[in-house]
Amino acid sequence: MPPASLRARLRRWFRPPRHFRLTREGRWYVGVTLLLGFAAVNGGINLLFLMFGMLLCLLVANGVLSEASMRGLEVHRQLPPAIHAGSPFLMGISVRNGKARIPTFSLEVEDLAKDGKPVDRRCFFLKIPAHRQQETSYRRTLPRRGIHGLTGLRLSTRFPFGLLRRSLDVEAPADLLAYPALLPVADPILAGGLAQIGEKQSPARARSGDFHGLRELRPGDDPRDIHWRTTARRGRPFVREFEEETGRTVLVVLETGAEFPAEEFETAVSYAASLALALLRRAYRVGLVAGRSFVPPDAGLMQGRDILRCLALVDGTAPSEVGQPSWAAAASTTLIVTPGTGHPRIEAGKDKNLRRLA
Repeated sequence: MPPASLRARLRRWFRPPRHFRLTREGRWYVGVTLLLGFAAVNGGINLLFLMFGMLLCLLVANGVLSEASMRGLEVHRQLPPAIHAGSPFLMGISVRNGKARIPTFSLEVEDLAKDGKPVDRRCFFLKIPAHRQQETSYRRTLPRRGIHGLTGLRLSTRFPFGLLRRSLDVEAPADLLAYPALLPVADPILAGGLAQIGEKQSPARARSGDFHGLRELRPGDDPRDIHWRTTARRGRPFVREFEEETGRTVLVVLETGAEFPAEEFETAVSYAASLALALLRRAYRVGLVAGRSFVPPDAGLMQGRDILRCLALVDGTAPSEVGQPSWAAAASTTLIVTPGTGHPRIEAGKDKNLRRLA
């Protein structure tokens, strides 16, 4: 009995994880070859036998060369940092040719979806020399928010004669999280609306009030508030935060649980995400309540990503309570986003007294 490693190697050799199919040119080629072989057998003409053998050898050479080109390849996927539904993004693909001498020609790489079918975009590598690595990317757009699963990558080639398409499936599972699409937010809601309910502080940081804590430097902060000891210790700028700033807290509430049409709810999700990001850019501390999920108020770039991640996975059927939760600051402002026909309704309130803004 051969050892287990030898049996596994023989099994991979006789049943390799590769697939091949004839191209359109290959089907014509095989048809002509079979017709020529039938004529050679029927007529007994040596010249036809010779031509039939040459055509068969060319077909076998196509399979051998394509197999040699596909061996020793390592492929990796490079995920983008952020994906928004409806917006194109670039998916990076890198391929390394680990063969000692033989280069790889005419290689196509495709992502495989959950159902095992390739996506509608692919990458193409004309030539990858031995012991070299090349990188490229393809443009793709996800139509909806949420998790989009990928099961692997498919490598294929038609090298050298284009008669066969040989492919190899590589397991490389990954989950793409598509954030909600971003929409323009009207300025009256941000400027006039917040001013009408008492949030009249300037986006520039005040230097009065009791000391509250330290936070990272944001655009618009006064350089005189930089805490140099903490900045030197952590390697990035930190500023002092005063009690007067803690009132600049906005809680965005996405209303769920009702029988909203799917299109109206998705528009409301996108508007809630856009509203939260616009407030964060104006140096507000922003929190989120969406169904059974919530994000406590905070500021900064990571807070925006947490809010987008929460809204990307929100379930429209989960019930939610409109109002301030127990962990929200007493002086925070509540902005309620309710799905509606054509445009979501935005309501603002303080201490649970709601007032229509848009």
